[in-house]
Amino acid sequence: MGGALDNCGKRTIIVNMSTAAAVPQEIEAKLLVARPTIFRAIARLKDLGPYRLRLQQTVRLQTIYLDTTGFTLARHGVALRLRRNRSRWEASAKWSGREDGMVHTRPELTVPLSRPPSFPFSLSSRLLAAQLSCLIAGHPLMPILISEVRRLRRLVQVSKHGKATTFAELALDHVRLRAPGTHGQPADTYDEIEIELKPSGTTGELCNFAELLRGRFALTPAAGSKFSRGLALLYGSELFATQPRAARKRVRAPIPQQ
Repeated sequence: MGGALDNCGKRTIIVNMSTAAAVPQEIEAKLLVARPTIFRAIARLKDLGPYRLRLQQTVRLQTIYLDTTGFTLARHGVALRLRRNRSRWEASAKWSGREDGMVHTRPELTVPLSRPPSFPFSLSSRLLAAQLSCLIAGHPLMPILISEVRRLRRLVQVSKHGKATTFAELALDHVRLRAPGTHGQPADTYDEIEIELKPSGTTGELCNFAELLRGRFALTPAAGSKFSRGLALLYGSELFATQPRAARKRVRAPIPQQ
C-alpha cells in the first residue's frame, strides 16, 4: 500500500502507510466522582444491572506529557505522553477527537519504549515520527505536565448466549496533577472514572453501562482529559485559543483505523 506525509501547509498530520496501518480509535466514557465515599462505593461494586464487574490488578501510572517550549503540539490538539507502569515505559500520541456527552472518541497511537526516556526526548519510533515530526520541526521535547494515577481496574462483562463477554474496562482513577520538577503539593487532585470500550464491545453497551453508573451514583460527565485539565490549570485555558484560525484548520487528525 502507498501513502506519504503531505506537506505541512496542506496536512500536517496524516498516517504514513509505509510505517503501519491507520491509527486506532480510543472510545471511552468519562465521569467525575465528587466525593471519596462515592469512589469507594463504586470500587466495591460486583454487579450493576445486567453487568458483572471482575476485579483486576490495581496499577500505579506515572505519566509525563511533552511539548516544545512554544507548546506546538498542544496548540494543534495533540497530547504526547510517556507512561510508566511498573518497569515498562510506552509513548502515546493522542489527537483531539469528539465528545458526545459522556463518550469521548479520539485517535490514539501507542508504542513501547525499550528503555526509560531521557530529555530532551527523541521520537525514535518511526510511527510517532511519521505523525509528529512535521509539527515538531526539530524542536526539543521537554516535560510540561506530570500526572500520577492510582488506578483500580475492573473488567465489565455482560452475558451473551449464556457466556460472559467482556466489552469494556472500568478504571477508577485517583489523579494527581503537577508541574514538572515539583515534588511537594500537587497542583490538583481529583477522582474520575474511565470506561474504555474493548474491540468486542459496542458503543451501545458502553453508553448503557455508563448511564447506569452515572444515574446510580449521581456522577457528572467529565469534559476534556487529564492533559487538558492539567495544562489549563498550570498554563491557562487561553493556551489552546492562541493559534490563528487559519493554522488550526490546516491540521487534521490521522486517518482512523477501519
